[in-house]
Amino acid sequence: MSKQGSGSGKGGKVRLASIGAGMIGAVHARILARLDECEYVALCDGDAAKEKMAAELGTKYYRDAREMMDREKLDGVIIAVPNEMHEAVGTECANRGLHLFMEKPIATTLESADRLIASARKNDVRILCGHHRRFNPLINAARDAIRSGELGNLVGVSVLWCMYKPSEYFVVGDWRRRKGGGPILINTIHEIDNLRYVCGEISRVYAEVSNTTRGFEVEDTVSVSVRFKDGALASILMSDTAPSLWGYECTTGENPFFYPTKGDIYHYLGTKASLTFPGLVKVHYADPAKVGWQHPISTTQLTAPKHDTYVEQMRHFCRVVKGEEEPRTSGEDGRRTLEVIMAVAESGRTNRPIDV
Repeated sequence: MSKQGSGSGKGGKVRLASIGAGMIGAVHARILARLDECEYVALCDGDAAKEKMAAELGTKYYRDAREMMDREKLDGVIIAVPNEMHEAVGTECANRGLHLFMEKPIATTLESADRLIASARKNDVRILCGHHRRFNPLINAARDAIRSGELGNLVGVSVLWCMYKPSEYFVVGDWRRRKGGGPILINTIHEIDNLRYVCGEISRVYAEVSNTTRGFEVEDTVSVSVRFKDGALASILMSDTAPSLWGYECTTGENPFFYPTKGDIYHYLGTKASLTFPGLVKVHYADPAKVGWQHPISTTQLTAPKHDTYVEQMRHFCRVVKGEEEPRTSGEDGRRTLEVIMAVAESGRTNRPIDV
């Protein structure tokens, strides 16, 4: 095994492999195959049909992760397996001295996350948790506007996410019907991480959940009231069972798999100005001497550079493996997001507010 983070490949490239080639794992695999910063050594997936994908990407194929790690000289691994497998697979890789890119959520319980983080520390490896939206230039433009005080003090945030998941989504991934596989852990966790990253830490949540439409073990719709530590508030409405224009993936164009739509899904409200997302339209009074609902209101278009969010995330992971950067979302940071989302789930079960 190569010294971790050594960049032991050709030209100092890091040698990476991926475990799991499902919906998001396939996205990562295709990026790794063309990324200049790494050598994509192997793809591992228990489905033998994925061997064809590996061949198309010009990399080796394994059905067994242990066999792959026994045979291949690696610096890091990209793990995109079902949520309940994160701890076991991640710990096995950490024990072999491999840096971890762990798809979100970092684990399905806080105890599991703690054990995985402890394994990484024990073996001196780094974890980058796959909250890819932190690499979206639109998100970072909103974050800069808020963190710089351009909107004044943050008052509140409105978040809407609604898309229709087709029946085959639950057929190819039956685990999505069961505990830990619903839109709270799969989708709402992204919105919670966005709120933490852009606006700050969360102190309390209250959630109402429903599985009335699909009737699965897990929820299909969730409404969350959020309180930040600085006193600002947010509201989140999520559903995976109704067609709409208002879904992050559709409006930001991060992943071409999703049909593109137009519309703003977040509204950040401040004492000096407000901001739409992803439109990045700042709403404010042009004349500071004429402030109030009787006066004209102005809009200013903010801008952001363009790049592929998933590619930038994987480039960052390569630099993390080489020790050039600290993880933008460390294991500990991923755990904090998980802590909030677990509080959302607990609130939905108990019908009461939960302090974080």
